[in-house]
Amino acid sequence: MGINIEKELQTLKSEYDLLKEELGKQKTVNEKFFKSLRKRPAMAISKEIRDRMWGDILTVPMIIVICIHINWPILFALLVSLWALADLGASLWVSRKLGMENLLNGDVRTVTEKIAGYRKFYAGTLIAGIVPLTAMLTYIFMRLYAQANDAATVRLITVAGIISIAVGIVITLLQYKKHMRRCNELLDEFRE
Repeated sequence: MGINIEKELQTLKSEYDLLKEELGKQKTVNEKFFKSLRKRPAMAISKEIRDRMWGDILTVPMIIVICIHINWPILFALLVSLWALADLGASLWVSRKLGMENLLNGDVRTVTEKIAGYRKFYAGTLIAGIVPLTAMLTYIFMRLYAQANDAATVRLITVAGIISIAVGIVITLLQYKKHMRRCNELLDEFRE
């Protein structure tokens, strides 16, 4: 009877070891699965940062070419380029500071702090961009109005300006909302 109990205990121990090994494998699979789920919004956020930086880079030569082509002051092109380069620098700094490339490699607290920091940066850059954007639009409209010859042209400039600004505001708000939703999705994944 003692041999039988010993045999059963060894069988139970080997089954326990096997179960423990299977649970370890399952834990690894689950971790990989959840990491891949989190990776989608993280990749979307990284893509948005890269797209923003490319937009800033492309703005510089485009505005210079446009100003030369339509005979606008180069000072205007330089100021817009300076604005784009400042945004590029800020985006690079935040991307490196937050470590967006290795975002998911940290612990939950570190990752949530990085995401919250990026959300704050994104909202801050939108608010900070209002002043130079207002100055740029004011300059454009003043210049166009100064070149207008009749009341119909002034009305056309005004209507086109109002529509363009309204469309720009709607697009910016939709992008902001989409971006914040992605950040919140990622935060929710780490809070669960």
